[in-house]
Amino acid sequence: MTSSDDPNAEAAVNKLIADFSWSEYAAQAIQDTAWEYRASGNYGRANELDQYVIDRWPQDVQAMWAKMDMAKTDIGLGNYTAADKTIDILITDFNDNPELATAIFILGEEYYNKAFNTKGDTNSPDAKTKEYFQKTISVWERVITELPASATYTPRFYYITAVIYSQELGEYAKGIEYYQQIVDNWPNYQYAWHAQFFIGMYYEKLRDSGGIPESEANPKIEQAYKAVVEKYPDSNSSPHAALKLGQLNFNRGQWADAAEYFELFLQKSPNDPRAPGVLYDLGRTYEKMGELSLAAEMYRIFIEMVDPNDQLIKTLKAGLKKLEGPTK
Repeated sequence: MTSSDDPNAEAAVNKLIADFSWSEYAAQAIQDTAWEYRASGNYGRANELDQYVIDRWPQDVQAMWAKMDMAKTDIGLGNYTAADKTIDILITDFNDNPELATAIFILGEEYYNKAFNTKGDTNSPDAKTKEYFQKTISVWERVITELPASATYTPRFYYITAVIYSQELGEYAKGIEYYQQIVDNWPNYQYAWHAQFFIGMYYEKLRDSGGIPESEANPKIEQAYKAVVEKYPDSNSSPHAALKLGQLNFNRGQWADAAEYFELFLQKSPNDPRAPGVLYDLGRTYEKMGELSLAAEMYRIFIEMVDPNDQLIKTLKAGLKKLEGPTK
């Protein structure tokens, strides 16, 4: 039995209001009770209690949470205009409260969850899903634009908003803009390394989708991946960035640079499933450089790692005889 259908619980709430409204702990107790009513679906009584907290303790942090809960309910019920007005009030009344960013995150998350509930398993969001993602962004961006900048929460909101722009809405340029804000202004943010990698990845997608020409995209892609390797060498993205740089340099015939980055990838991720393929590419790179013994060594390791029935093995074994010379 919940407080919404328990007459004893209701009596206790009324007594709390009547006898202990002077107490500094009453606001939280009443607001907690409102949350229980809300969780059980009794939104009317929940709003009554939340409004009591707001009227009785307008400057208390519990008033902020009461307003947040009321806005959260409005979002759930589709009363978006009312929710927007409450967010306006929250930002005006509690702008300097360090917990406000968390409250606004929760409200944006309500739209985010709606987006995923409508999205399902498809990778192509429909109009309603896009609308919910846009509403998520519109809420979270208010932390960026209207709250005092803070290393505690501002980069986080840039990051989560960038993910929606780039990953969910396919707005790669906007996502890049937000990821760039993180690496420029908060390079020590816990996911700055990932933001730096995403800059390169989404420039690739922007190029491949025709958003910008290769001549503009490729230098930015290389710059982004180099920054991962150089600024965040111990990050999870560093080996992936090294591989990207190896492939980029191989494709344009920069053999020494390609070899350096392929070697770096293998050093950082020797057990990666892509390692055999990188060994093969490194062997080809060494051949181009005239380092035939090193090429042969890479091919031998490759042969040992792949399936014995791999069609490439026969070709490589024949090539090894040429690389090792007639006396081998």
